[in-house]
Amino acid sequence: MDYPSLSALEIANLVAAREVSAAEVVEAAFARIDAVNEPVNAIVWRREEAARADARAADGRLSSGAPARPLEGVPFTVKDLCATTDGPMNLGSRAFEGLRPGIDATIVTRLKHAGAILIATTTSSEFGARPTTESELFGPTRNPWNSERTSGGSSGGAGVAAALGMAPLNQGSDGGGSVRIPAACCGVYGLKTARGRISLGPILSEEWGGLDVYGPLTRTVRDAAAFLDAAAGPATGDPYWAPLPERSFLSACDEHRPLRIAVAFERDGEAVDPACTAATERAAEYLHAQGHTIVEAAPELKSLEESFVTVTTVGIGAIPLNEHQFALLEPRNQLIVQVAREIGAIDYERALHTMRRNCRHALAFFEDYDALLTPTISRPAPAIGTIGSGIETAWDDYRNWLCWTWPFNVTGQPAASVPAGLSPDGLPVGVQVVGRSADERTVLMLSEQLARAHPWDQPGPPIW
Repeated sequence: MDYPSLSALEIANLVAAREVSAAEVVEAAFARIDAVNEPVNAIVWRREEAARADARAADGRLSSGAPARPLEGVPFTVKDLCATTDGPMNLGSRAFEGLRPGIDATIVTRLKHAGAILIATTTSSEFGARPTTESELFGPTRNPWNSERTSGGSSGGAGVAAALGMAPLNQGSDGGGSVRIPAACCGVYGLKTARGRISLGPILSEEWGGLDVYGPLTRTVRDAAAFLDAAAGPATGDPYWAPLPERSFLSACDEHRPLRIAVAFERDGEAVDPACTAATERAAEYLHAQGHTIVEAAPELKSLEESFVTVTTVGIGAIPLNEHQFALLEPRNQLIVQVAREIGAIDYERALHTMRRNCRHALAFFEDYDALLTPTISRPAPAIGTIGSGIETAWDDYRNWLCWTWPFNVTGQPAASVPAGLSPDGLPVGVQVVGRSADERTVLMLSEQLARAHPWDQPGPPIW
């Protein structure tokens, strides 16, 4: 069994056919982590004893004649911001180091019910507040294509785990690009789901005014669709509910229907690296060859920025902290908390109202287009420690790099980063596919079409 190269669906099929045991798969997963994690620093905690017990239980079920579940025996990881019954949820922060919620997040419960086996948690920036994964608690998580470059963030550990075959399914969260950014940096697939698609419960409810969602990082589009089939759906008490489609998300990967797709290369004058522009142009040309209508056009998004910054600032500042915990925060988050405490309730409510009003105008653009194609980020992964290094000027860096990611957290639309080859200096480049509200099926369909295109075939990272 060549575990690192197998997709989640391939592993599930092998386990279901009894060609390999779940126990063997889990042992291969931990062996893979042993082999490749040290130079990249993607894993926070290993769930070895419990994962082995889960694997034995899965093998026992199959031996007794029980039908295989959709993700039987498939290893998965969750981000350090996600609650698990038996592991830590450090929030990427020294202030919460060792926190154990003692309960599985709904997404963990659902993946387990589908037969998947939790093997580890992955690194995050502190509170998921930075688009790189470089916390004081864990240190930097390094890009497997170039160890001097960032893995992206805040789900950098999940992106690296996917890229290096530590686990085929990796949960991330995305409040401004935190699934799509590491996907683009690490050369994997990352899907930001629609608002309300996957429950954040039972601990979380409306994170960052509805900006934050969960989504998978995988090596294949089909694995992400299978992840979504297992995890999707609201839970009692959720503030947002996205309607489930009549057919599975996985079935969307086999569909083909002609669409009207907008393509955009620049956003409000932000500079974009030629490699990212070229990748988007190639993707547009390929989709046109597949029978889609391609029109160069873009929604108006600049009006969303001020309220987005206010809402995310308050979201970080709302984390309950005592004086000792505040002193342990990274300097930039200390500043954000201080700024948040100066924002009054009326100002925050106005920011929410403005954000939601303006996003209606952005969404109106999609009445004329089925999808939007853009670069995922404005340039390939920068060197570790360089982007956002100025505490008070970090947003100036992020404004450019993330110009195409955060607006779709505001609108709540699904969006994915699809691997689109390598830049001239050997770093991964991603293209972003944005769908209409609650329409992950179209995003998955187009993503799968792009994934099949020859220009996107590429070898694994050098660390592989």
